[in-house]
Amino acid sequence: MLLPGADREALRVLSGLPQPFTPAQAGDALGTGRDVAVALLRHLDRLGLTERRQGENRLNREG
Repeated sequence: MLLPGADREALRVLSGLPQPFTPAQAGDALGTGRDVAVALLRHLDRLGLTERRQGENRLNREG
């Protein structure tokens, strides 16, 4: 469960990472574990805000 606006706040934090980034890097940046970061990244992927390719993620500039 995410609080309202948590996905946008995560995007703000992830935008400061070099693109593409790994789930572990996302977890470190967000101050959470890799498993939670993976679940969040999957959510962001479903919303079209990020995309996963070959084990790495990147922000979707079109989303």
